Amino acid sequence: MRCTTTSIAAGIALAMLGSAATAQQEINLTVAAGQALRALPPLALLSEWWVPEVDRRIKAANLNVKINWKQAYAGSLLKPTTVLEGTRDGITDIGFEPTIFHPDKIPLEQVSFVAPFSTSDVVTVGKAIEKLHQTLPAYRAQYDRYNVIRLAGSSYDSYELASTTPIRSFADLQGKKIATAGAALQWLRGTPATPVQSNMMLYYNSAKTGVIDGFIIFPSSFKGMKYPEAAPNLTIVGFGAQYAAALLVNKNAWAKIPPAVQTIMQETALEWGAKADAMMQKLGDEGIEATKTFPNGQVIRLPREEQVKWANAMPNIAKEWAERLDKQGQPGTQALKAYMDEVRRAGAQPVRDWDK
Repeated sequence: MRCTTTSIAAGIALAMLGSAATAQQEINLTVAAGQALRALPPLALLSEWWVPEVDRRIKAANLNVKINWKQAYAGSLLKPTTVLEGTRDGITDIGFEPTIFHPDKIPLEQVSFVAPFSTSDVVTVGKAIEKLHQTLPAYRAQYDRYNVIRLAGSSYDSYELASTTPIRSFADLQGKKIATAGAALQWLRGTPATPVQSNMMLYYNSAKTGVIDGFIIFPSSFKGMKYPEAAPNLTIVGFGAQYAAALLVNKNAWAKIPPAVQTIMQETALEWGAKADAMMQKLGDEGIEATKTFPNGQVIRLPREEQVKWANAMPNIAKEWAERLDKQGQPGTQALKAYMDEVRRAGAQPVRDWDK
């Protein structure tokens, strides 16, 4: 009887140990974005690579953690312009935030847009922005005010000019109505063109019907949007690659995640950003080449001397931006210099040194 009792007790102990060993912490996380996956390749990469990669590395590390992911895209939970506040308020735990929508709320994130003609290399821009986040506390502090942590970011291929008639020189802008959106409108200041506020959903029809003569956009969008059908002349002006989006996590949700999982999420987020930047460079190059496959499609490369004319005709929009932020207590001038230094250190030769 004693042997039987001992065996039962041992069995119960082993069962309890086995139960403890297999007990798994479950974490519910929602990822949201205002755009559809098909519209933004970096967002699609987030869903198709980052989410499963986090799960894979948790399993590889033998962590007793399971994440229950809920993914809400295409505005099903948050609109494109409300992701920052939605992540702050916990409507989503993780948000894909287009930084270009909030020049007033996260102003330091706009540095690449105020320094056009700096570099067309997407990877260089991405690395420069990450360096600013690592070295300037004010970059992180922008997000602290919204109860979120920025895990990583992504950039877009160099913005260029598509037009209904060829633009071969700065002088060819005379009398042309050129459309673009947001901060890119500043690139038309000081030029003989007429700037038109618009967006990428309107460019095709506006060019096709003669409402505008051209528009400034990133070539990675050309194949999907069929822009060369309406504006077959692509002028490589070299406005440059632009930092455009951040991956954010709500601080309260973050605090509930085990440190080992936090590390995995941070490491993979940075890898996602680097992969996204490399992908956008490739897609941009492919978009330029695709222009030639459309009827009458042609690619014109603006000579360096014409780039110089364009850049020098503009007011120093970077200095204006930096000094405005300086007055608000933000390190605008410091951020601008740091960004330009990083770009130059990477081997780029900016058409205009906006910080000098």
